[in-house]
Amino acid sequence: MTNRRTDEDELRTIDVPAGLVAGLRSGRAPAGEVTVAAALAADRLGTQPRSLTFLAEVVRRGGVGYAVTLPEPLPTPEQAALAATWLGAADSVTERGPAYDETVARWLESVALVVAARRQAGAGRPG
Repeated sequence: MTNRRTDEDELRTIDVPAGLVAGLRSGRAPAGEVTVAAALAADRLGTQPRSLTFLAEVVRRGGVGYAVTLPEPLPTPEQAALAATWLGAADSVTERGPAYDETVARWLESVALVVAARRQAGAGRPG
């Protein structure tokens, strides 16, 4: 029997905060692989897509600087810790264009869409 790594295994090794920073520093959303890796991590913790969408709206309305100060950006302590790493990474980027917060919000919405799609396809955690 061969021990084969799946695409999902490979995606789980991606450093999401570093990928998020790299994408944002380039003035755009992170690469698709970073988004999917974030969705896998969020899904593994049972994060609801609507929670990620709500967090995206908080970022859109209050900015990354505000969202990073939230004690519980997502419902459970584990989910909150995950979101805090993403928000902290996004907040560490100093070169911000006028659409910076919108870019982060749209990225969070993309993560939510991937989680929802996985669940709809039966690949993700039921929720």
